[in-house]
Amino acid sequence: MIVKDQATSVAEQTASRTELLIKGVRKMPFFRQTVPQEAGVGWPIPLRKEGKIYVTLPFFGFSPTAEAGRTQLYPPLAIATLDWSNQVLVEYVNLRFRPPAPELDWTKQVGTFPHPGISQMTVREYRQLRQELLSMYDQMFDLLGQNNPLSPEWSQRFSDLLNTLVEPPLIPYYRALNPKFFARFLD
Repeated sequence: MIVKDQATSVAEQTASRTELLIKGVRKMPFFRQTVPQEAGVGWPIPLRKEGKIYVTLPFFGFSPTAEAGRTQLYPPLAIATLDWSNQVLVEYVNLRFRPPAPELDWTKQVGTFPHPGISQMTVREYRQLRQELLSMYDQMFDLLGQNNPLSPEWSQRFSDLLNTLVEPPLIPYYRALNPKFFARFLD
């Protein structure tokens, strides 16, 4: 038991704050009361409003397929926006009740995971890229909080990672959730 606890502790020490938030959101009361437990947590969406930094987390549906290692993906079913500084929930929106882009179907399967762009990666390679991107989210939130610009090199690497890892069928839904952010970072 001690070895497991130490391993968990080491993993948490290397995890980014964004990754810890994604893992920890499932333990929050609002999540347990309003989000289906089987929902996945999508890529964070930064928001700066009135000098404060917020993070919006989309929750999407998924289910296993008959083919081993593949998962059916559904559009986000809800979003939660939290204050980045203290992780307090400031907004929850059921997207099936209030879809931001009514022309999109928010209820039907849109694709599968892994998508072709990552299907040849090993799990380890995928996790390394995911961890790098989530660490870059930490940097982004910090820079936004300090009102500092993102360097072109940093922005390009962030964009490259996001474009590699985001599931292409979900791109229209992400764009509907925050057109400005995704117009900048998604091709």
